Amino acid sequence: MVYSALMAAALMLAANGPGPAHGIGATMGRSVMAAETTAAPLTAPIANTDVQPRLLHVYATADGESHLEEISVAATAGSLPLTGLRAVSYKPNKVDWHHAPQPQFAINLTGDIQVEVSDGSTRKVGPGDLVFLEDTHGKGHITRLLGPVTALFIRPADGFDIHAWAKGEPTPK
Repeated sequence: MVYSALMAAALMLAANGPGPAHGIGATMGRSVMAAETTAAPLTAPIANTDVQPRLLHVYATADGESHLEEISVAATAGSLPLTGLRAVSYKPNKVDWHHAPQPQFAINLTGDIQVEVSDGSTRKVGPGDLVFLEDTHGKGHITRLLGPVTALFIRPADGFDIHAWAKGEPTPK
């Protein structure tokens, strides 16, 4: 029954050709898929101004308590003044209370972690999420590696101010 309905549809298409509503466009009697169309060449990617990048900031206050803050990054934020990069792979594990060794960005390339800070907040961090670790004193944070993780740790220049950079203000070189 299904076979005869398909056969009838195929015979109708063969006799009449595809209508304008078939596929993305019709070429020589057949539908054309979107992947087969050619877009105009671009000289640069087009920025998505509808979405503002965000990052997770892990920081400590003067009383030693650690906190999480989500920061929006302005389209005017300049290049980051970086001084080092390290790639590390980890096995699933729980790393009890510890500090960031210095202010640094962390980006998971693969795997998920959960970070917990001393105010009780937790956040899941996945591949591609940008995190700025700045809890270099106080209680620190707990890291739970929920599976195998490969991450990049990127050090900014001394005196780097995450809030000024995210607002698009000048940063030290």
